[in-house]
Amino acid sequence: MKSIRKKAQSLIEYGLILALVAVVAIAALQILGKKVNDAATTAGDNIDKTSQNAAKTYCEQSVGGTWDESTGVCTPPND
Repeated sequence: MKSIRKKAQSLIEYGLILALVAVVAIAALQILGKKVNDAATTAGDNIDKTSQNAAKTYCEQSVGGTWDESTGVCTPPND
């Protein structure tokens, strides 16, 4: 009978440890989630700006066209 109680006590202790680890993991994800989201947004914005600048440079220097900032469209020169 004593062996069953020890096993049950060990199982309850493991369950409590698992619950504590889950709470800590959720808290860490809540805190880090905001930082990761901000970093991903910043990276995406930087990629978008770089892409727009590259397209503008290509349009103006390689094609010889006019770049429209508002629409992001290159209008080639009229030949």
